[in-house]
Amino acid sequence: MAKLRYCNRVHTHFPVVFAGETYVDEGTVLNVSVPGCAVESRKRVQPGSYLEMRMLVPDVTSPLRVGLAKVRWCEGQRFGVEFIQMPGEDQVRLGRLVKNELPLALPPRSSTWQGAHS
Repeated sequence: MAKLRYCNRVHTHFPVVFAGETYVDEGTVLNVSVPGCAVESRKRVQPGSYLEMRMLVPDVTSPLRVGLAKVRWCEGQRFGVEFIQMPGEDQVRLGRLVKNELPLALPPRSSTWQGAHS
C-alpha cells in the first residue's frame, strides 16, 4: 500500500551542505516539501541523527537555512530528513519553492562563469 502524503512534494536538483555532530558533507536535494526533503550523498547518515543544512536554492544568492533537521530514513546513498527548526524567512522561501513559484534546479554553469570565478 502506498503512503499517503499530507503535503506537496516537488522534484528538485540543487546542492546541499549538511553538518552532523562530527562531520560536514554535501549532496543533492532530490525532492522537497514543506516538512522535509530527500538527499543523495556519498556520506552515510544514521536514522535518528540530527543535521544542520544549507540548501543552494536557485532563487537568490543566500542558501536556504535549516537550523535543525532529523534524519528519518536511509536507503543506500539517499536519506530523508524532517525539518524541525528553520528561520521564518526561509520557511517563506521554502513555501514558494514548493508552490512552484521558484526554479527547481540551478542552471548549468557556463564556461564563461567558471572562468570568471576560478
